[in-house]
Amino acid sequence: MTSTTLDTDPRAARPPVRAPGRLPPLLVTAGYEFALTTGMLFTVVTAVRWMAGPGSPLSDLLPTLRGQLVAMGLLVGAIVTAVLGPSMRRETAGHLNPAVSIGLWLLRVFPGKAVVPFVVAQLAGSLCGVALARLVWGDAAAAVGDAALAPAPGWSAGAVFAGEAGAMAVIMLIVAFFGTRPPLLRYLPPVIGVCVAAVIIFLGPLCGGGANPARQFGPALVSGTTGVLWVYLLAPVAGSLLAGGVAALARRR
Repeated sequence: MTSTTLDTDPRAARPPVRAPGRLPPLLVTAGYEFALTTGMLFTVVTAVRWMAGPGSPLSDLLPTLRGQLVAMGLLVGAIVTAVLGPSMRRETAGHLNPAVSIGLWLLRVFPGKAVVPFVVAQLAGSLCGVALARLVWGDAAAAVGDAALAPAPGWSAGAVFAGEAGAMAVIMLIVAFFGTRPPLLRYLPPVIGVCVAAVIIFLGPLCGGGANPARQFGPALVSGTTGVLWVYLLAPVAGSLLAGGVAALARRR
């Protein structure tokens, strides 16, 4: 969740010369983002297939939704932590979330020219990861709705929007807090991993607990459950916008 190697030094006299036949750094890092998001969504669908799918031996170990969400939260939190640490050290891809890329741009630590390629790569990776899981697991993946999120009964679209946006806003404000304090930066990957796990565990039974447009994009399209897809796509972005506004106000003061 840091800036990428896409930036060039504005003080340089000449732009760097790219060797013939080599892809621009922007395409390379966007390709990494696509691959990482594909892997994450394939892992998520696979985990749901084995935890909640019919006939799965793990369903006996995790018979309740709460237990399954705890396991899923720990799994996704570990993935985020594992990806974020190396990406911060190398200043490359590793956002896994369109709302994060937009939020980091608003926080002025991610180049604006990379936002659209990253968002496209993340959404495409989401769709490919779920499609790959459906190809591998077939009807077993379809039986669990391809891991698509759904709000609890009685939760309106507005309530889901507020929950998803609020979760994303808190995460991005934490990123802003740690990002402005260099001694704390090394703790950011596990802290964000814990935050993501908490969102899944505590908000999962209520509003879905995604806080990530890429988390719902592929599952919703592959499963055909697109009724409230717009909420899961726009709410995390709204949360990032809110966090960016609060951070900008804090900078002015």
